[in-house]
Amino acid sequence: MPGKFSDFLRKDTYTMGILMGIVVPALFFGILFGTLCLIVNARPEMLVNNPTLYKTIVPKLILISMIPSLFILRHYLLNLKYDKTGRGLIISTFVLGLVFVIVQFSL
Repeated sequence: MPGKFSDFLRKDTYTMGILMGIVVPALFFGILFGTLCLIVNARPEMLVNNPTLYKTIVPKLILISMIPSLFILRHYLLNLKYDKTGRGLIISTFVLGLVFVIVQFSL
């Protein structure tokens, strides 16, 4: 059983890149949002129903949550030479950037 997860991550496919490009920022966003809830000492629904939060903090958290994807992208492109996985990561990071623009300018 040891090494199965690392074998799973060593695939050179577009799907793997897109999957990592969605899951990693989503997990990081959840960690950041949960930490924010702990710092403010509030329930998450109180923060979600606050329109000021959506205009100021949530777009910034979305932008910050893209940072781990860039480190993963660098690892897959430079160290492992997995071009398809790197391209999938770029596609999903670009889509996440579009989500940032939509959230930032629609509110």
